[in-house]
Amino acid sequence: MLRLLTFNCHEAYVHLLGKLGHALDIIDGLPGRASARWDERCRPVPDGARLIGLQQALASPRYDVAIAHNVTDLLALRPLTLPKILVLHVNLEARVREEPGAPSAAAMRRQVGDYLTAIGALAVAVSRAKADSWGQSCPVIRPCADPDEYRGFHGTRPVALRVANQVMQRPERFAWPAHVAITRGQPTELVGNNPELEGVSPAASWDALKARYREHRAYVHSAGAGLDDGYNLGVVEAMMTGMPVVSLSGSESPVIDGVSGYVSDDVGYLNARLGALLADRELAIELGRSARRRALELFDMAPFVAGWNAAIERAAACFAG
Repeated sequence: MLRLLTFNCHEAYVHLLGKLGHALDIIDGLPGRASARWDERCRPVPDGARLIGLQQALASPRYDVAIAHNVTDLLALRPLTLPKILVLHVNLEARVREEPGAPSAAAMRRQVGDYLTAIGALAVAVSRAKADSWGQSCPVIRPCADPDEYRGFHGTRPVALRVANQVMQRPERFAWPAHVAITRGQPTELVGNNPELEGVSPAASWDALKARYREHRAYVHSAGAGLDDGYNLGVVEAMMTGMPVVSLSGSESPVIDGVSGYVSDDVGYLNARLGALLADRELAIELGRSARRRALELFDMAPFVAGWNAAIERAAACFAG
């Protein structure tokens, strides 16, 4: 068993890292996060993992590999001499647009690439499009969902669901005008950390979130072209549960139009198809079965675990070399 160090940056993703079966220390309580401390409403702390402070991590540098989820995390690890991995969760162009005063995409691409080379670190991307945006020829490990944890779709509530955080701060990345057009006139629930939107809040617990996937009749996804992918972890979890997905077209979209949901650049078409799904539970169940089969092909646990273990071995080899 290896000993890994990572950051509380994305509870849902870090919870998946707990599936690797290694000892995991999670640096918690850092400023500048949506939640200052690990949010149990999102996910429980992984079994066998522990939350620690940054100084505690730096004072006990007995780790096999450290995993950073952004450049700030990576820089915080400068005092530690050990193999490091930077996870590319966000498209570079989206980051540049959303951060006032950020360097150009070309400059940031060059700076990050040079820094990774200088410290012998490895990048890992959650999609090929995100790897390409950062100019990294690196392993791509798609997000996953445990089929034993996400299942049992019944769609008895004729309401569309979307899970997203800070949509008003990132309207281009979320293609929010398209989301509004797709859901216009249709009952829709947004779940997530969105304090600017009245009546919108995160699910009370992970169990409550999974219950929403099971009971809502369809899932909605939209993303800005060149700013994000045609899917995210919410789409993965929805499909694994057995929900049909109505989605704007995007890179690497797992949705097959008319089979596992509906996907198009035509928001009018998507609005009409969403209405049809909300009106027809049997149709939703039929497409949802296909969505789950597709999720099992693309987003099962085994490729995620194997991909991460291979990346950890590669990071150690790059560092040693």
